[in-house]
Formats: sequence, C-alpha cells, structure tokens
Amino acid sequence: MRAMRKVLWLSGYVWALPVTVLGLMLAMLFARLESVDEEGILHFVVLPEGPLAWYVRRFNIAAFAIGAVVTYSREDGPRQIRLVRHERAHVMQTLVFGPLFLPLYGLASLWQLSRGRHPYHDNWFEVRARAAEVPGYRTLRLVR
Repeated sequence: MRAMRKVLWLSGYVWALPVTVLGLMLAMLFARLESVDEEGILHFVVLPEGPLAWYVRRFNIAAFAIGAVVTYSREDGPRQIRLVRHERAHVMQTLVFGPLFLPLYGLASLWQLSRGRHPYHDNWFEVRARAAEVPGYRTLRLVR
C-alpha cells in the first residue's frame, strides 16, 4: 500500500510538472528559496524589491501556489500554519488537475462572476483551500 501511495504522489508531480515549472521560473526570478518540505513542496519568499513584491502588496496577496511552488509575500509566511495549509491545498489541487488547474481555476472564477458572486471568494478551489485551513480537516495524504 505504501509503495502505491508513493507512485500516486510521484504521478501527481509528473502530471503537474508544467505548472510547477512555471511557478519555479517566477519564483526564481523574484523570490528566494526558504525551504523544501517533506512532500517536495518548494517554499519561496518574495524579494522585498521588484515587480512581484509590488504586485503582492498592491493586491494584498499573502501567498500563492503555482504547481508545487508556494511563494509567500512576507518572511513569516512559511511559518503561518493556516496559510501553509491553504496553499498546500492548492498544491494538491494542482497534483490532481495538472496542467488543467490554471484554466479550470480561471473558469471557476468566471462561473462565479457570471452568477453575480465573487470570483475569488466563491471560487470552488478557494472554498476548498479555506476549508483545509481548519485543524483536523481531512485531506487525501499520499505520503506517510
């Protein structure tokens, strides 16, 4: 059973690789590597100067995940458990949906907007990620 979980986890990373490469390119240009966790998720912190720092400040973004790369706007971001759980949920979504994640996320926002709802707060992917912030929330764990 453990070997099967590892195969599934690795398959998810391979499936999500195009999205992860995009996230890695962005992070390497405008952030510094903070850590790599036991699941292989890369945690970056935005460099204080530059276009990405301006962007996250301008739009009040605490963190974002692109593939298996999470980029935090502040130094303490990787130590905020709620935020790490939220972004980890987005990483898991990407492992499931792979290169389809970004267009599906956009479509989910457009769907909510067309219904007169908020394109970010009511987006299905964000609703699920917010649910993952709660201690005790059960997620599919493919490792351990």
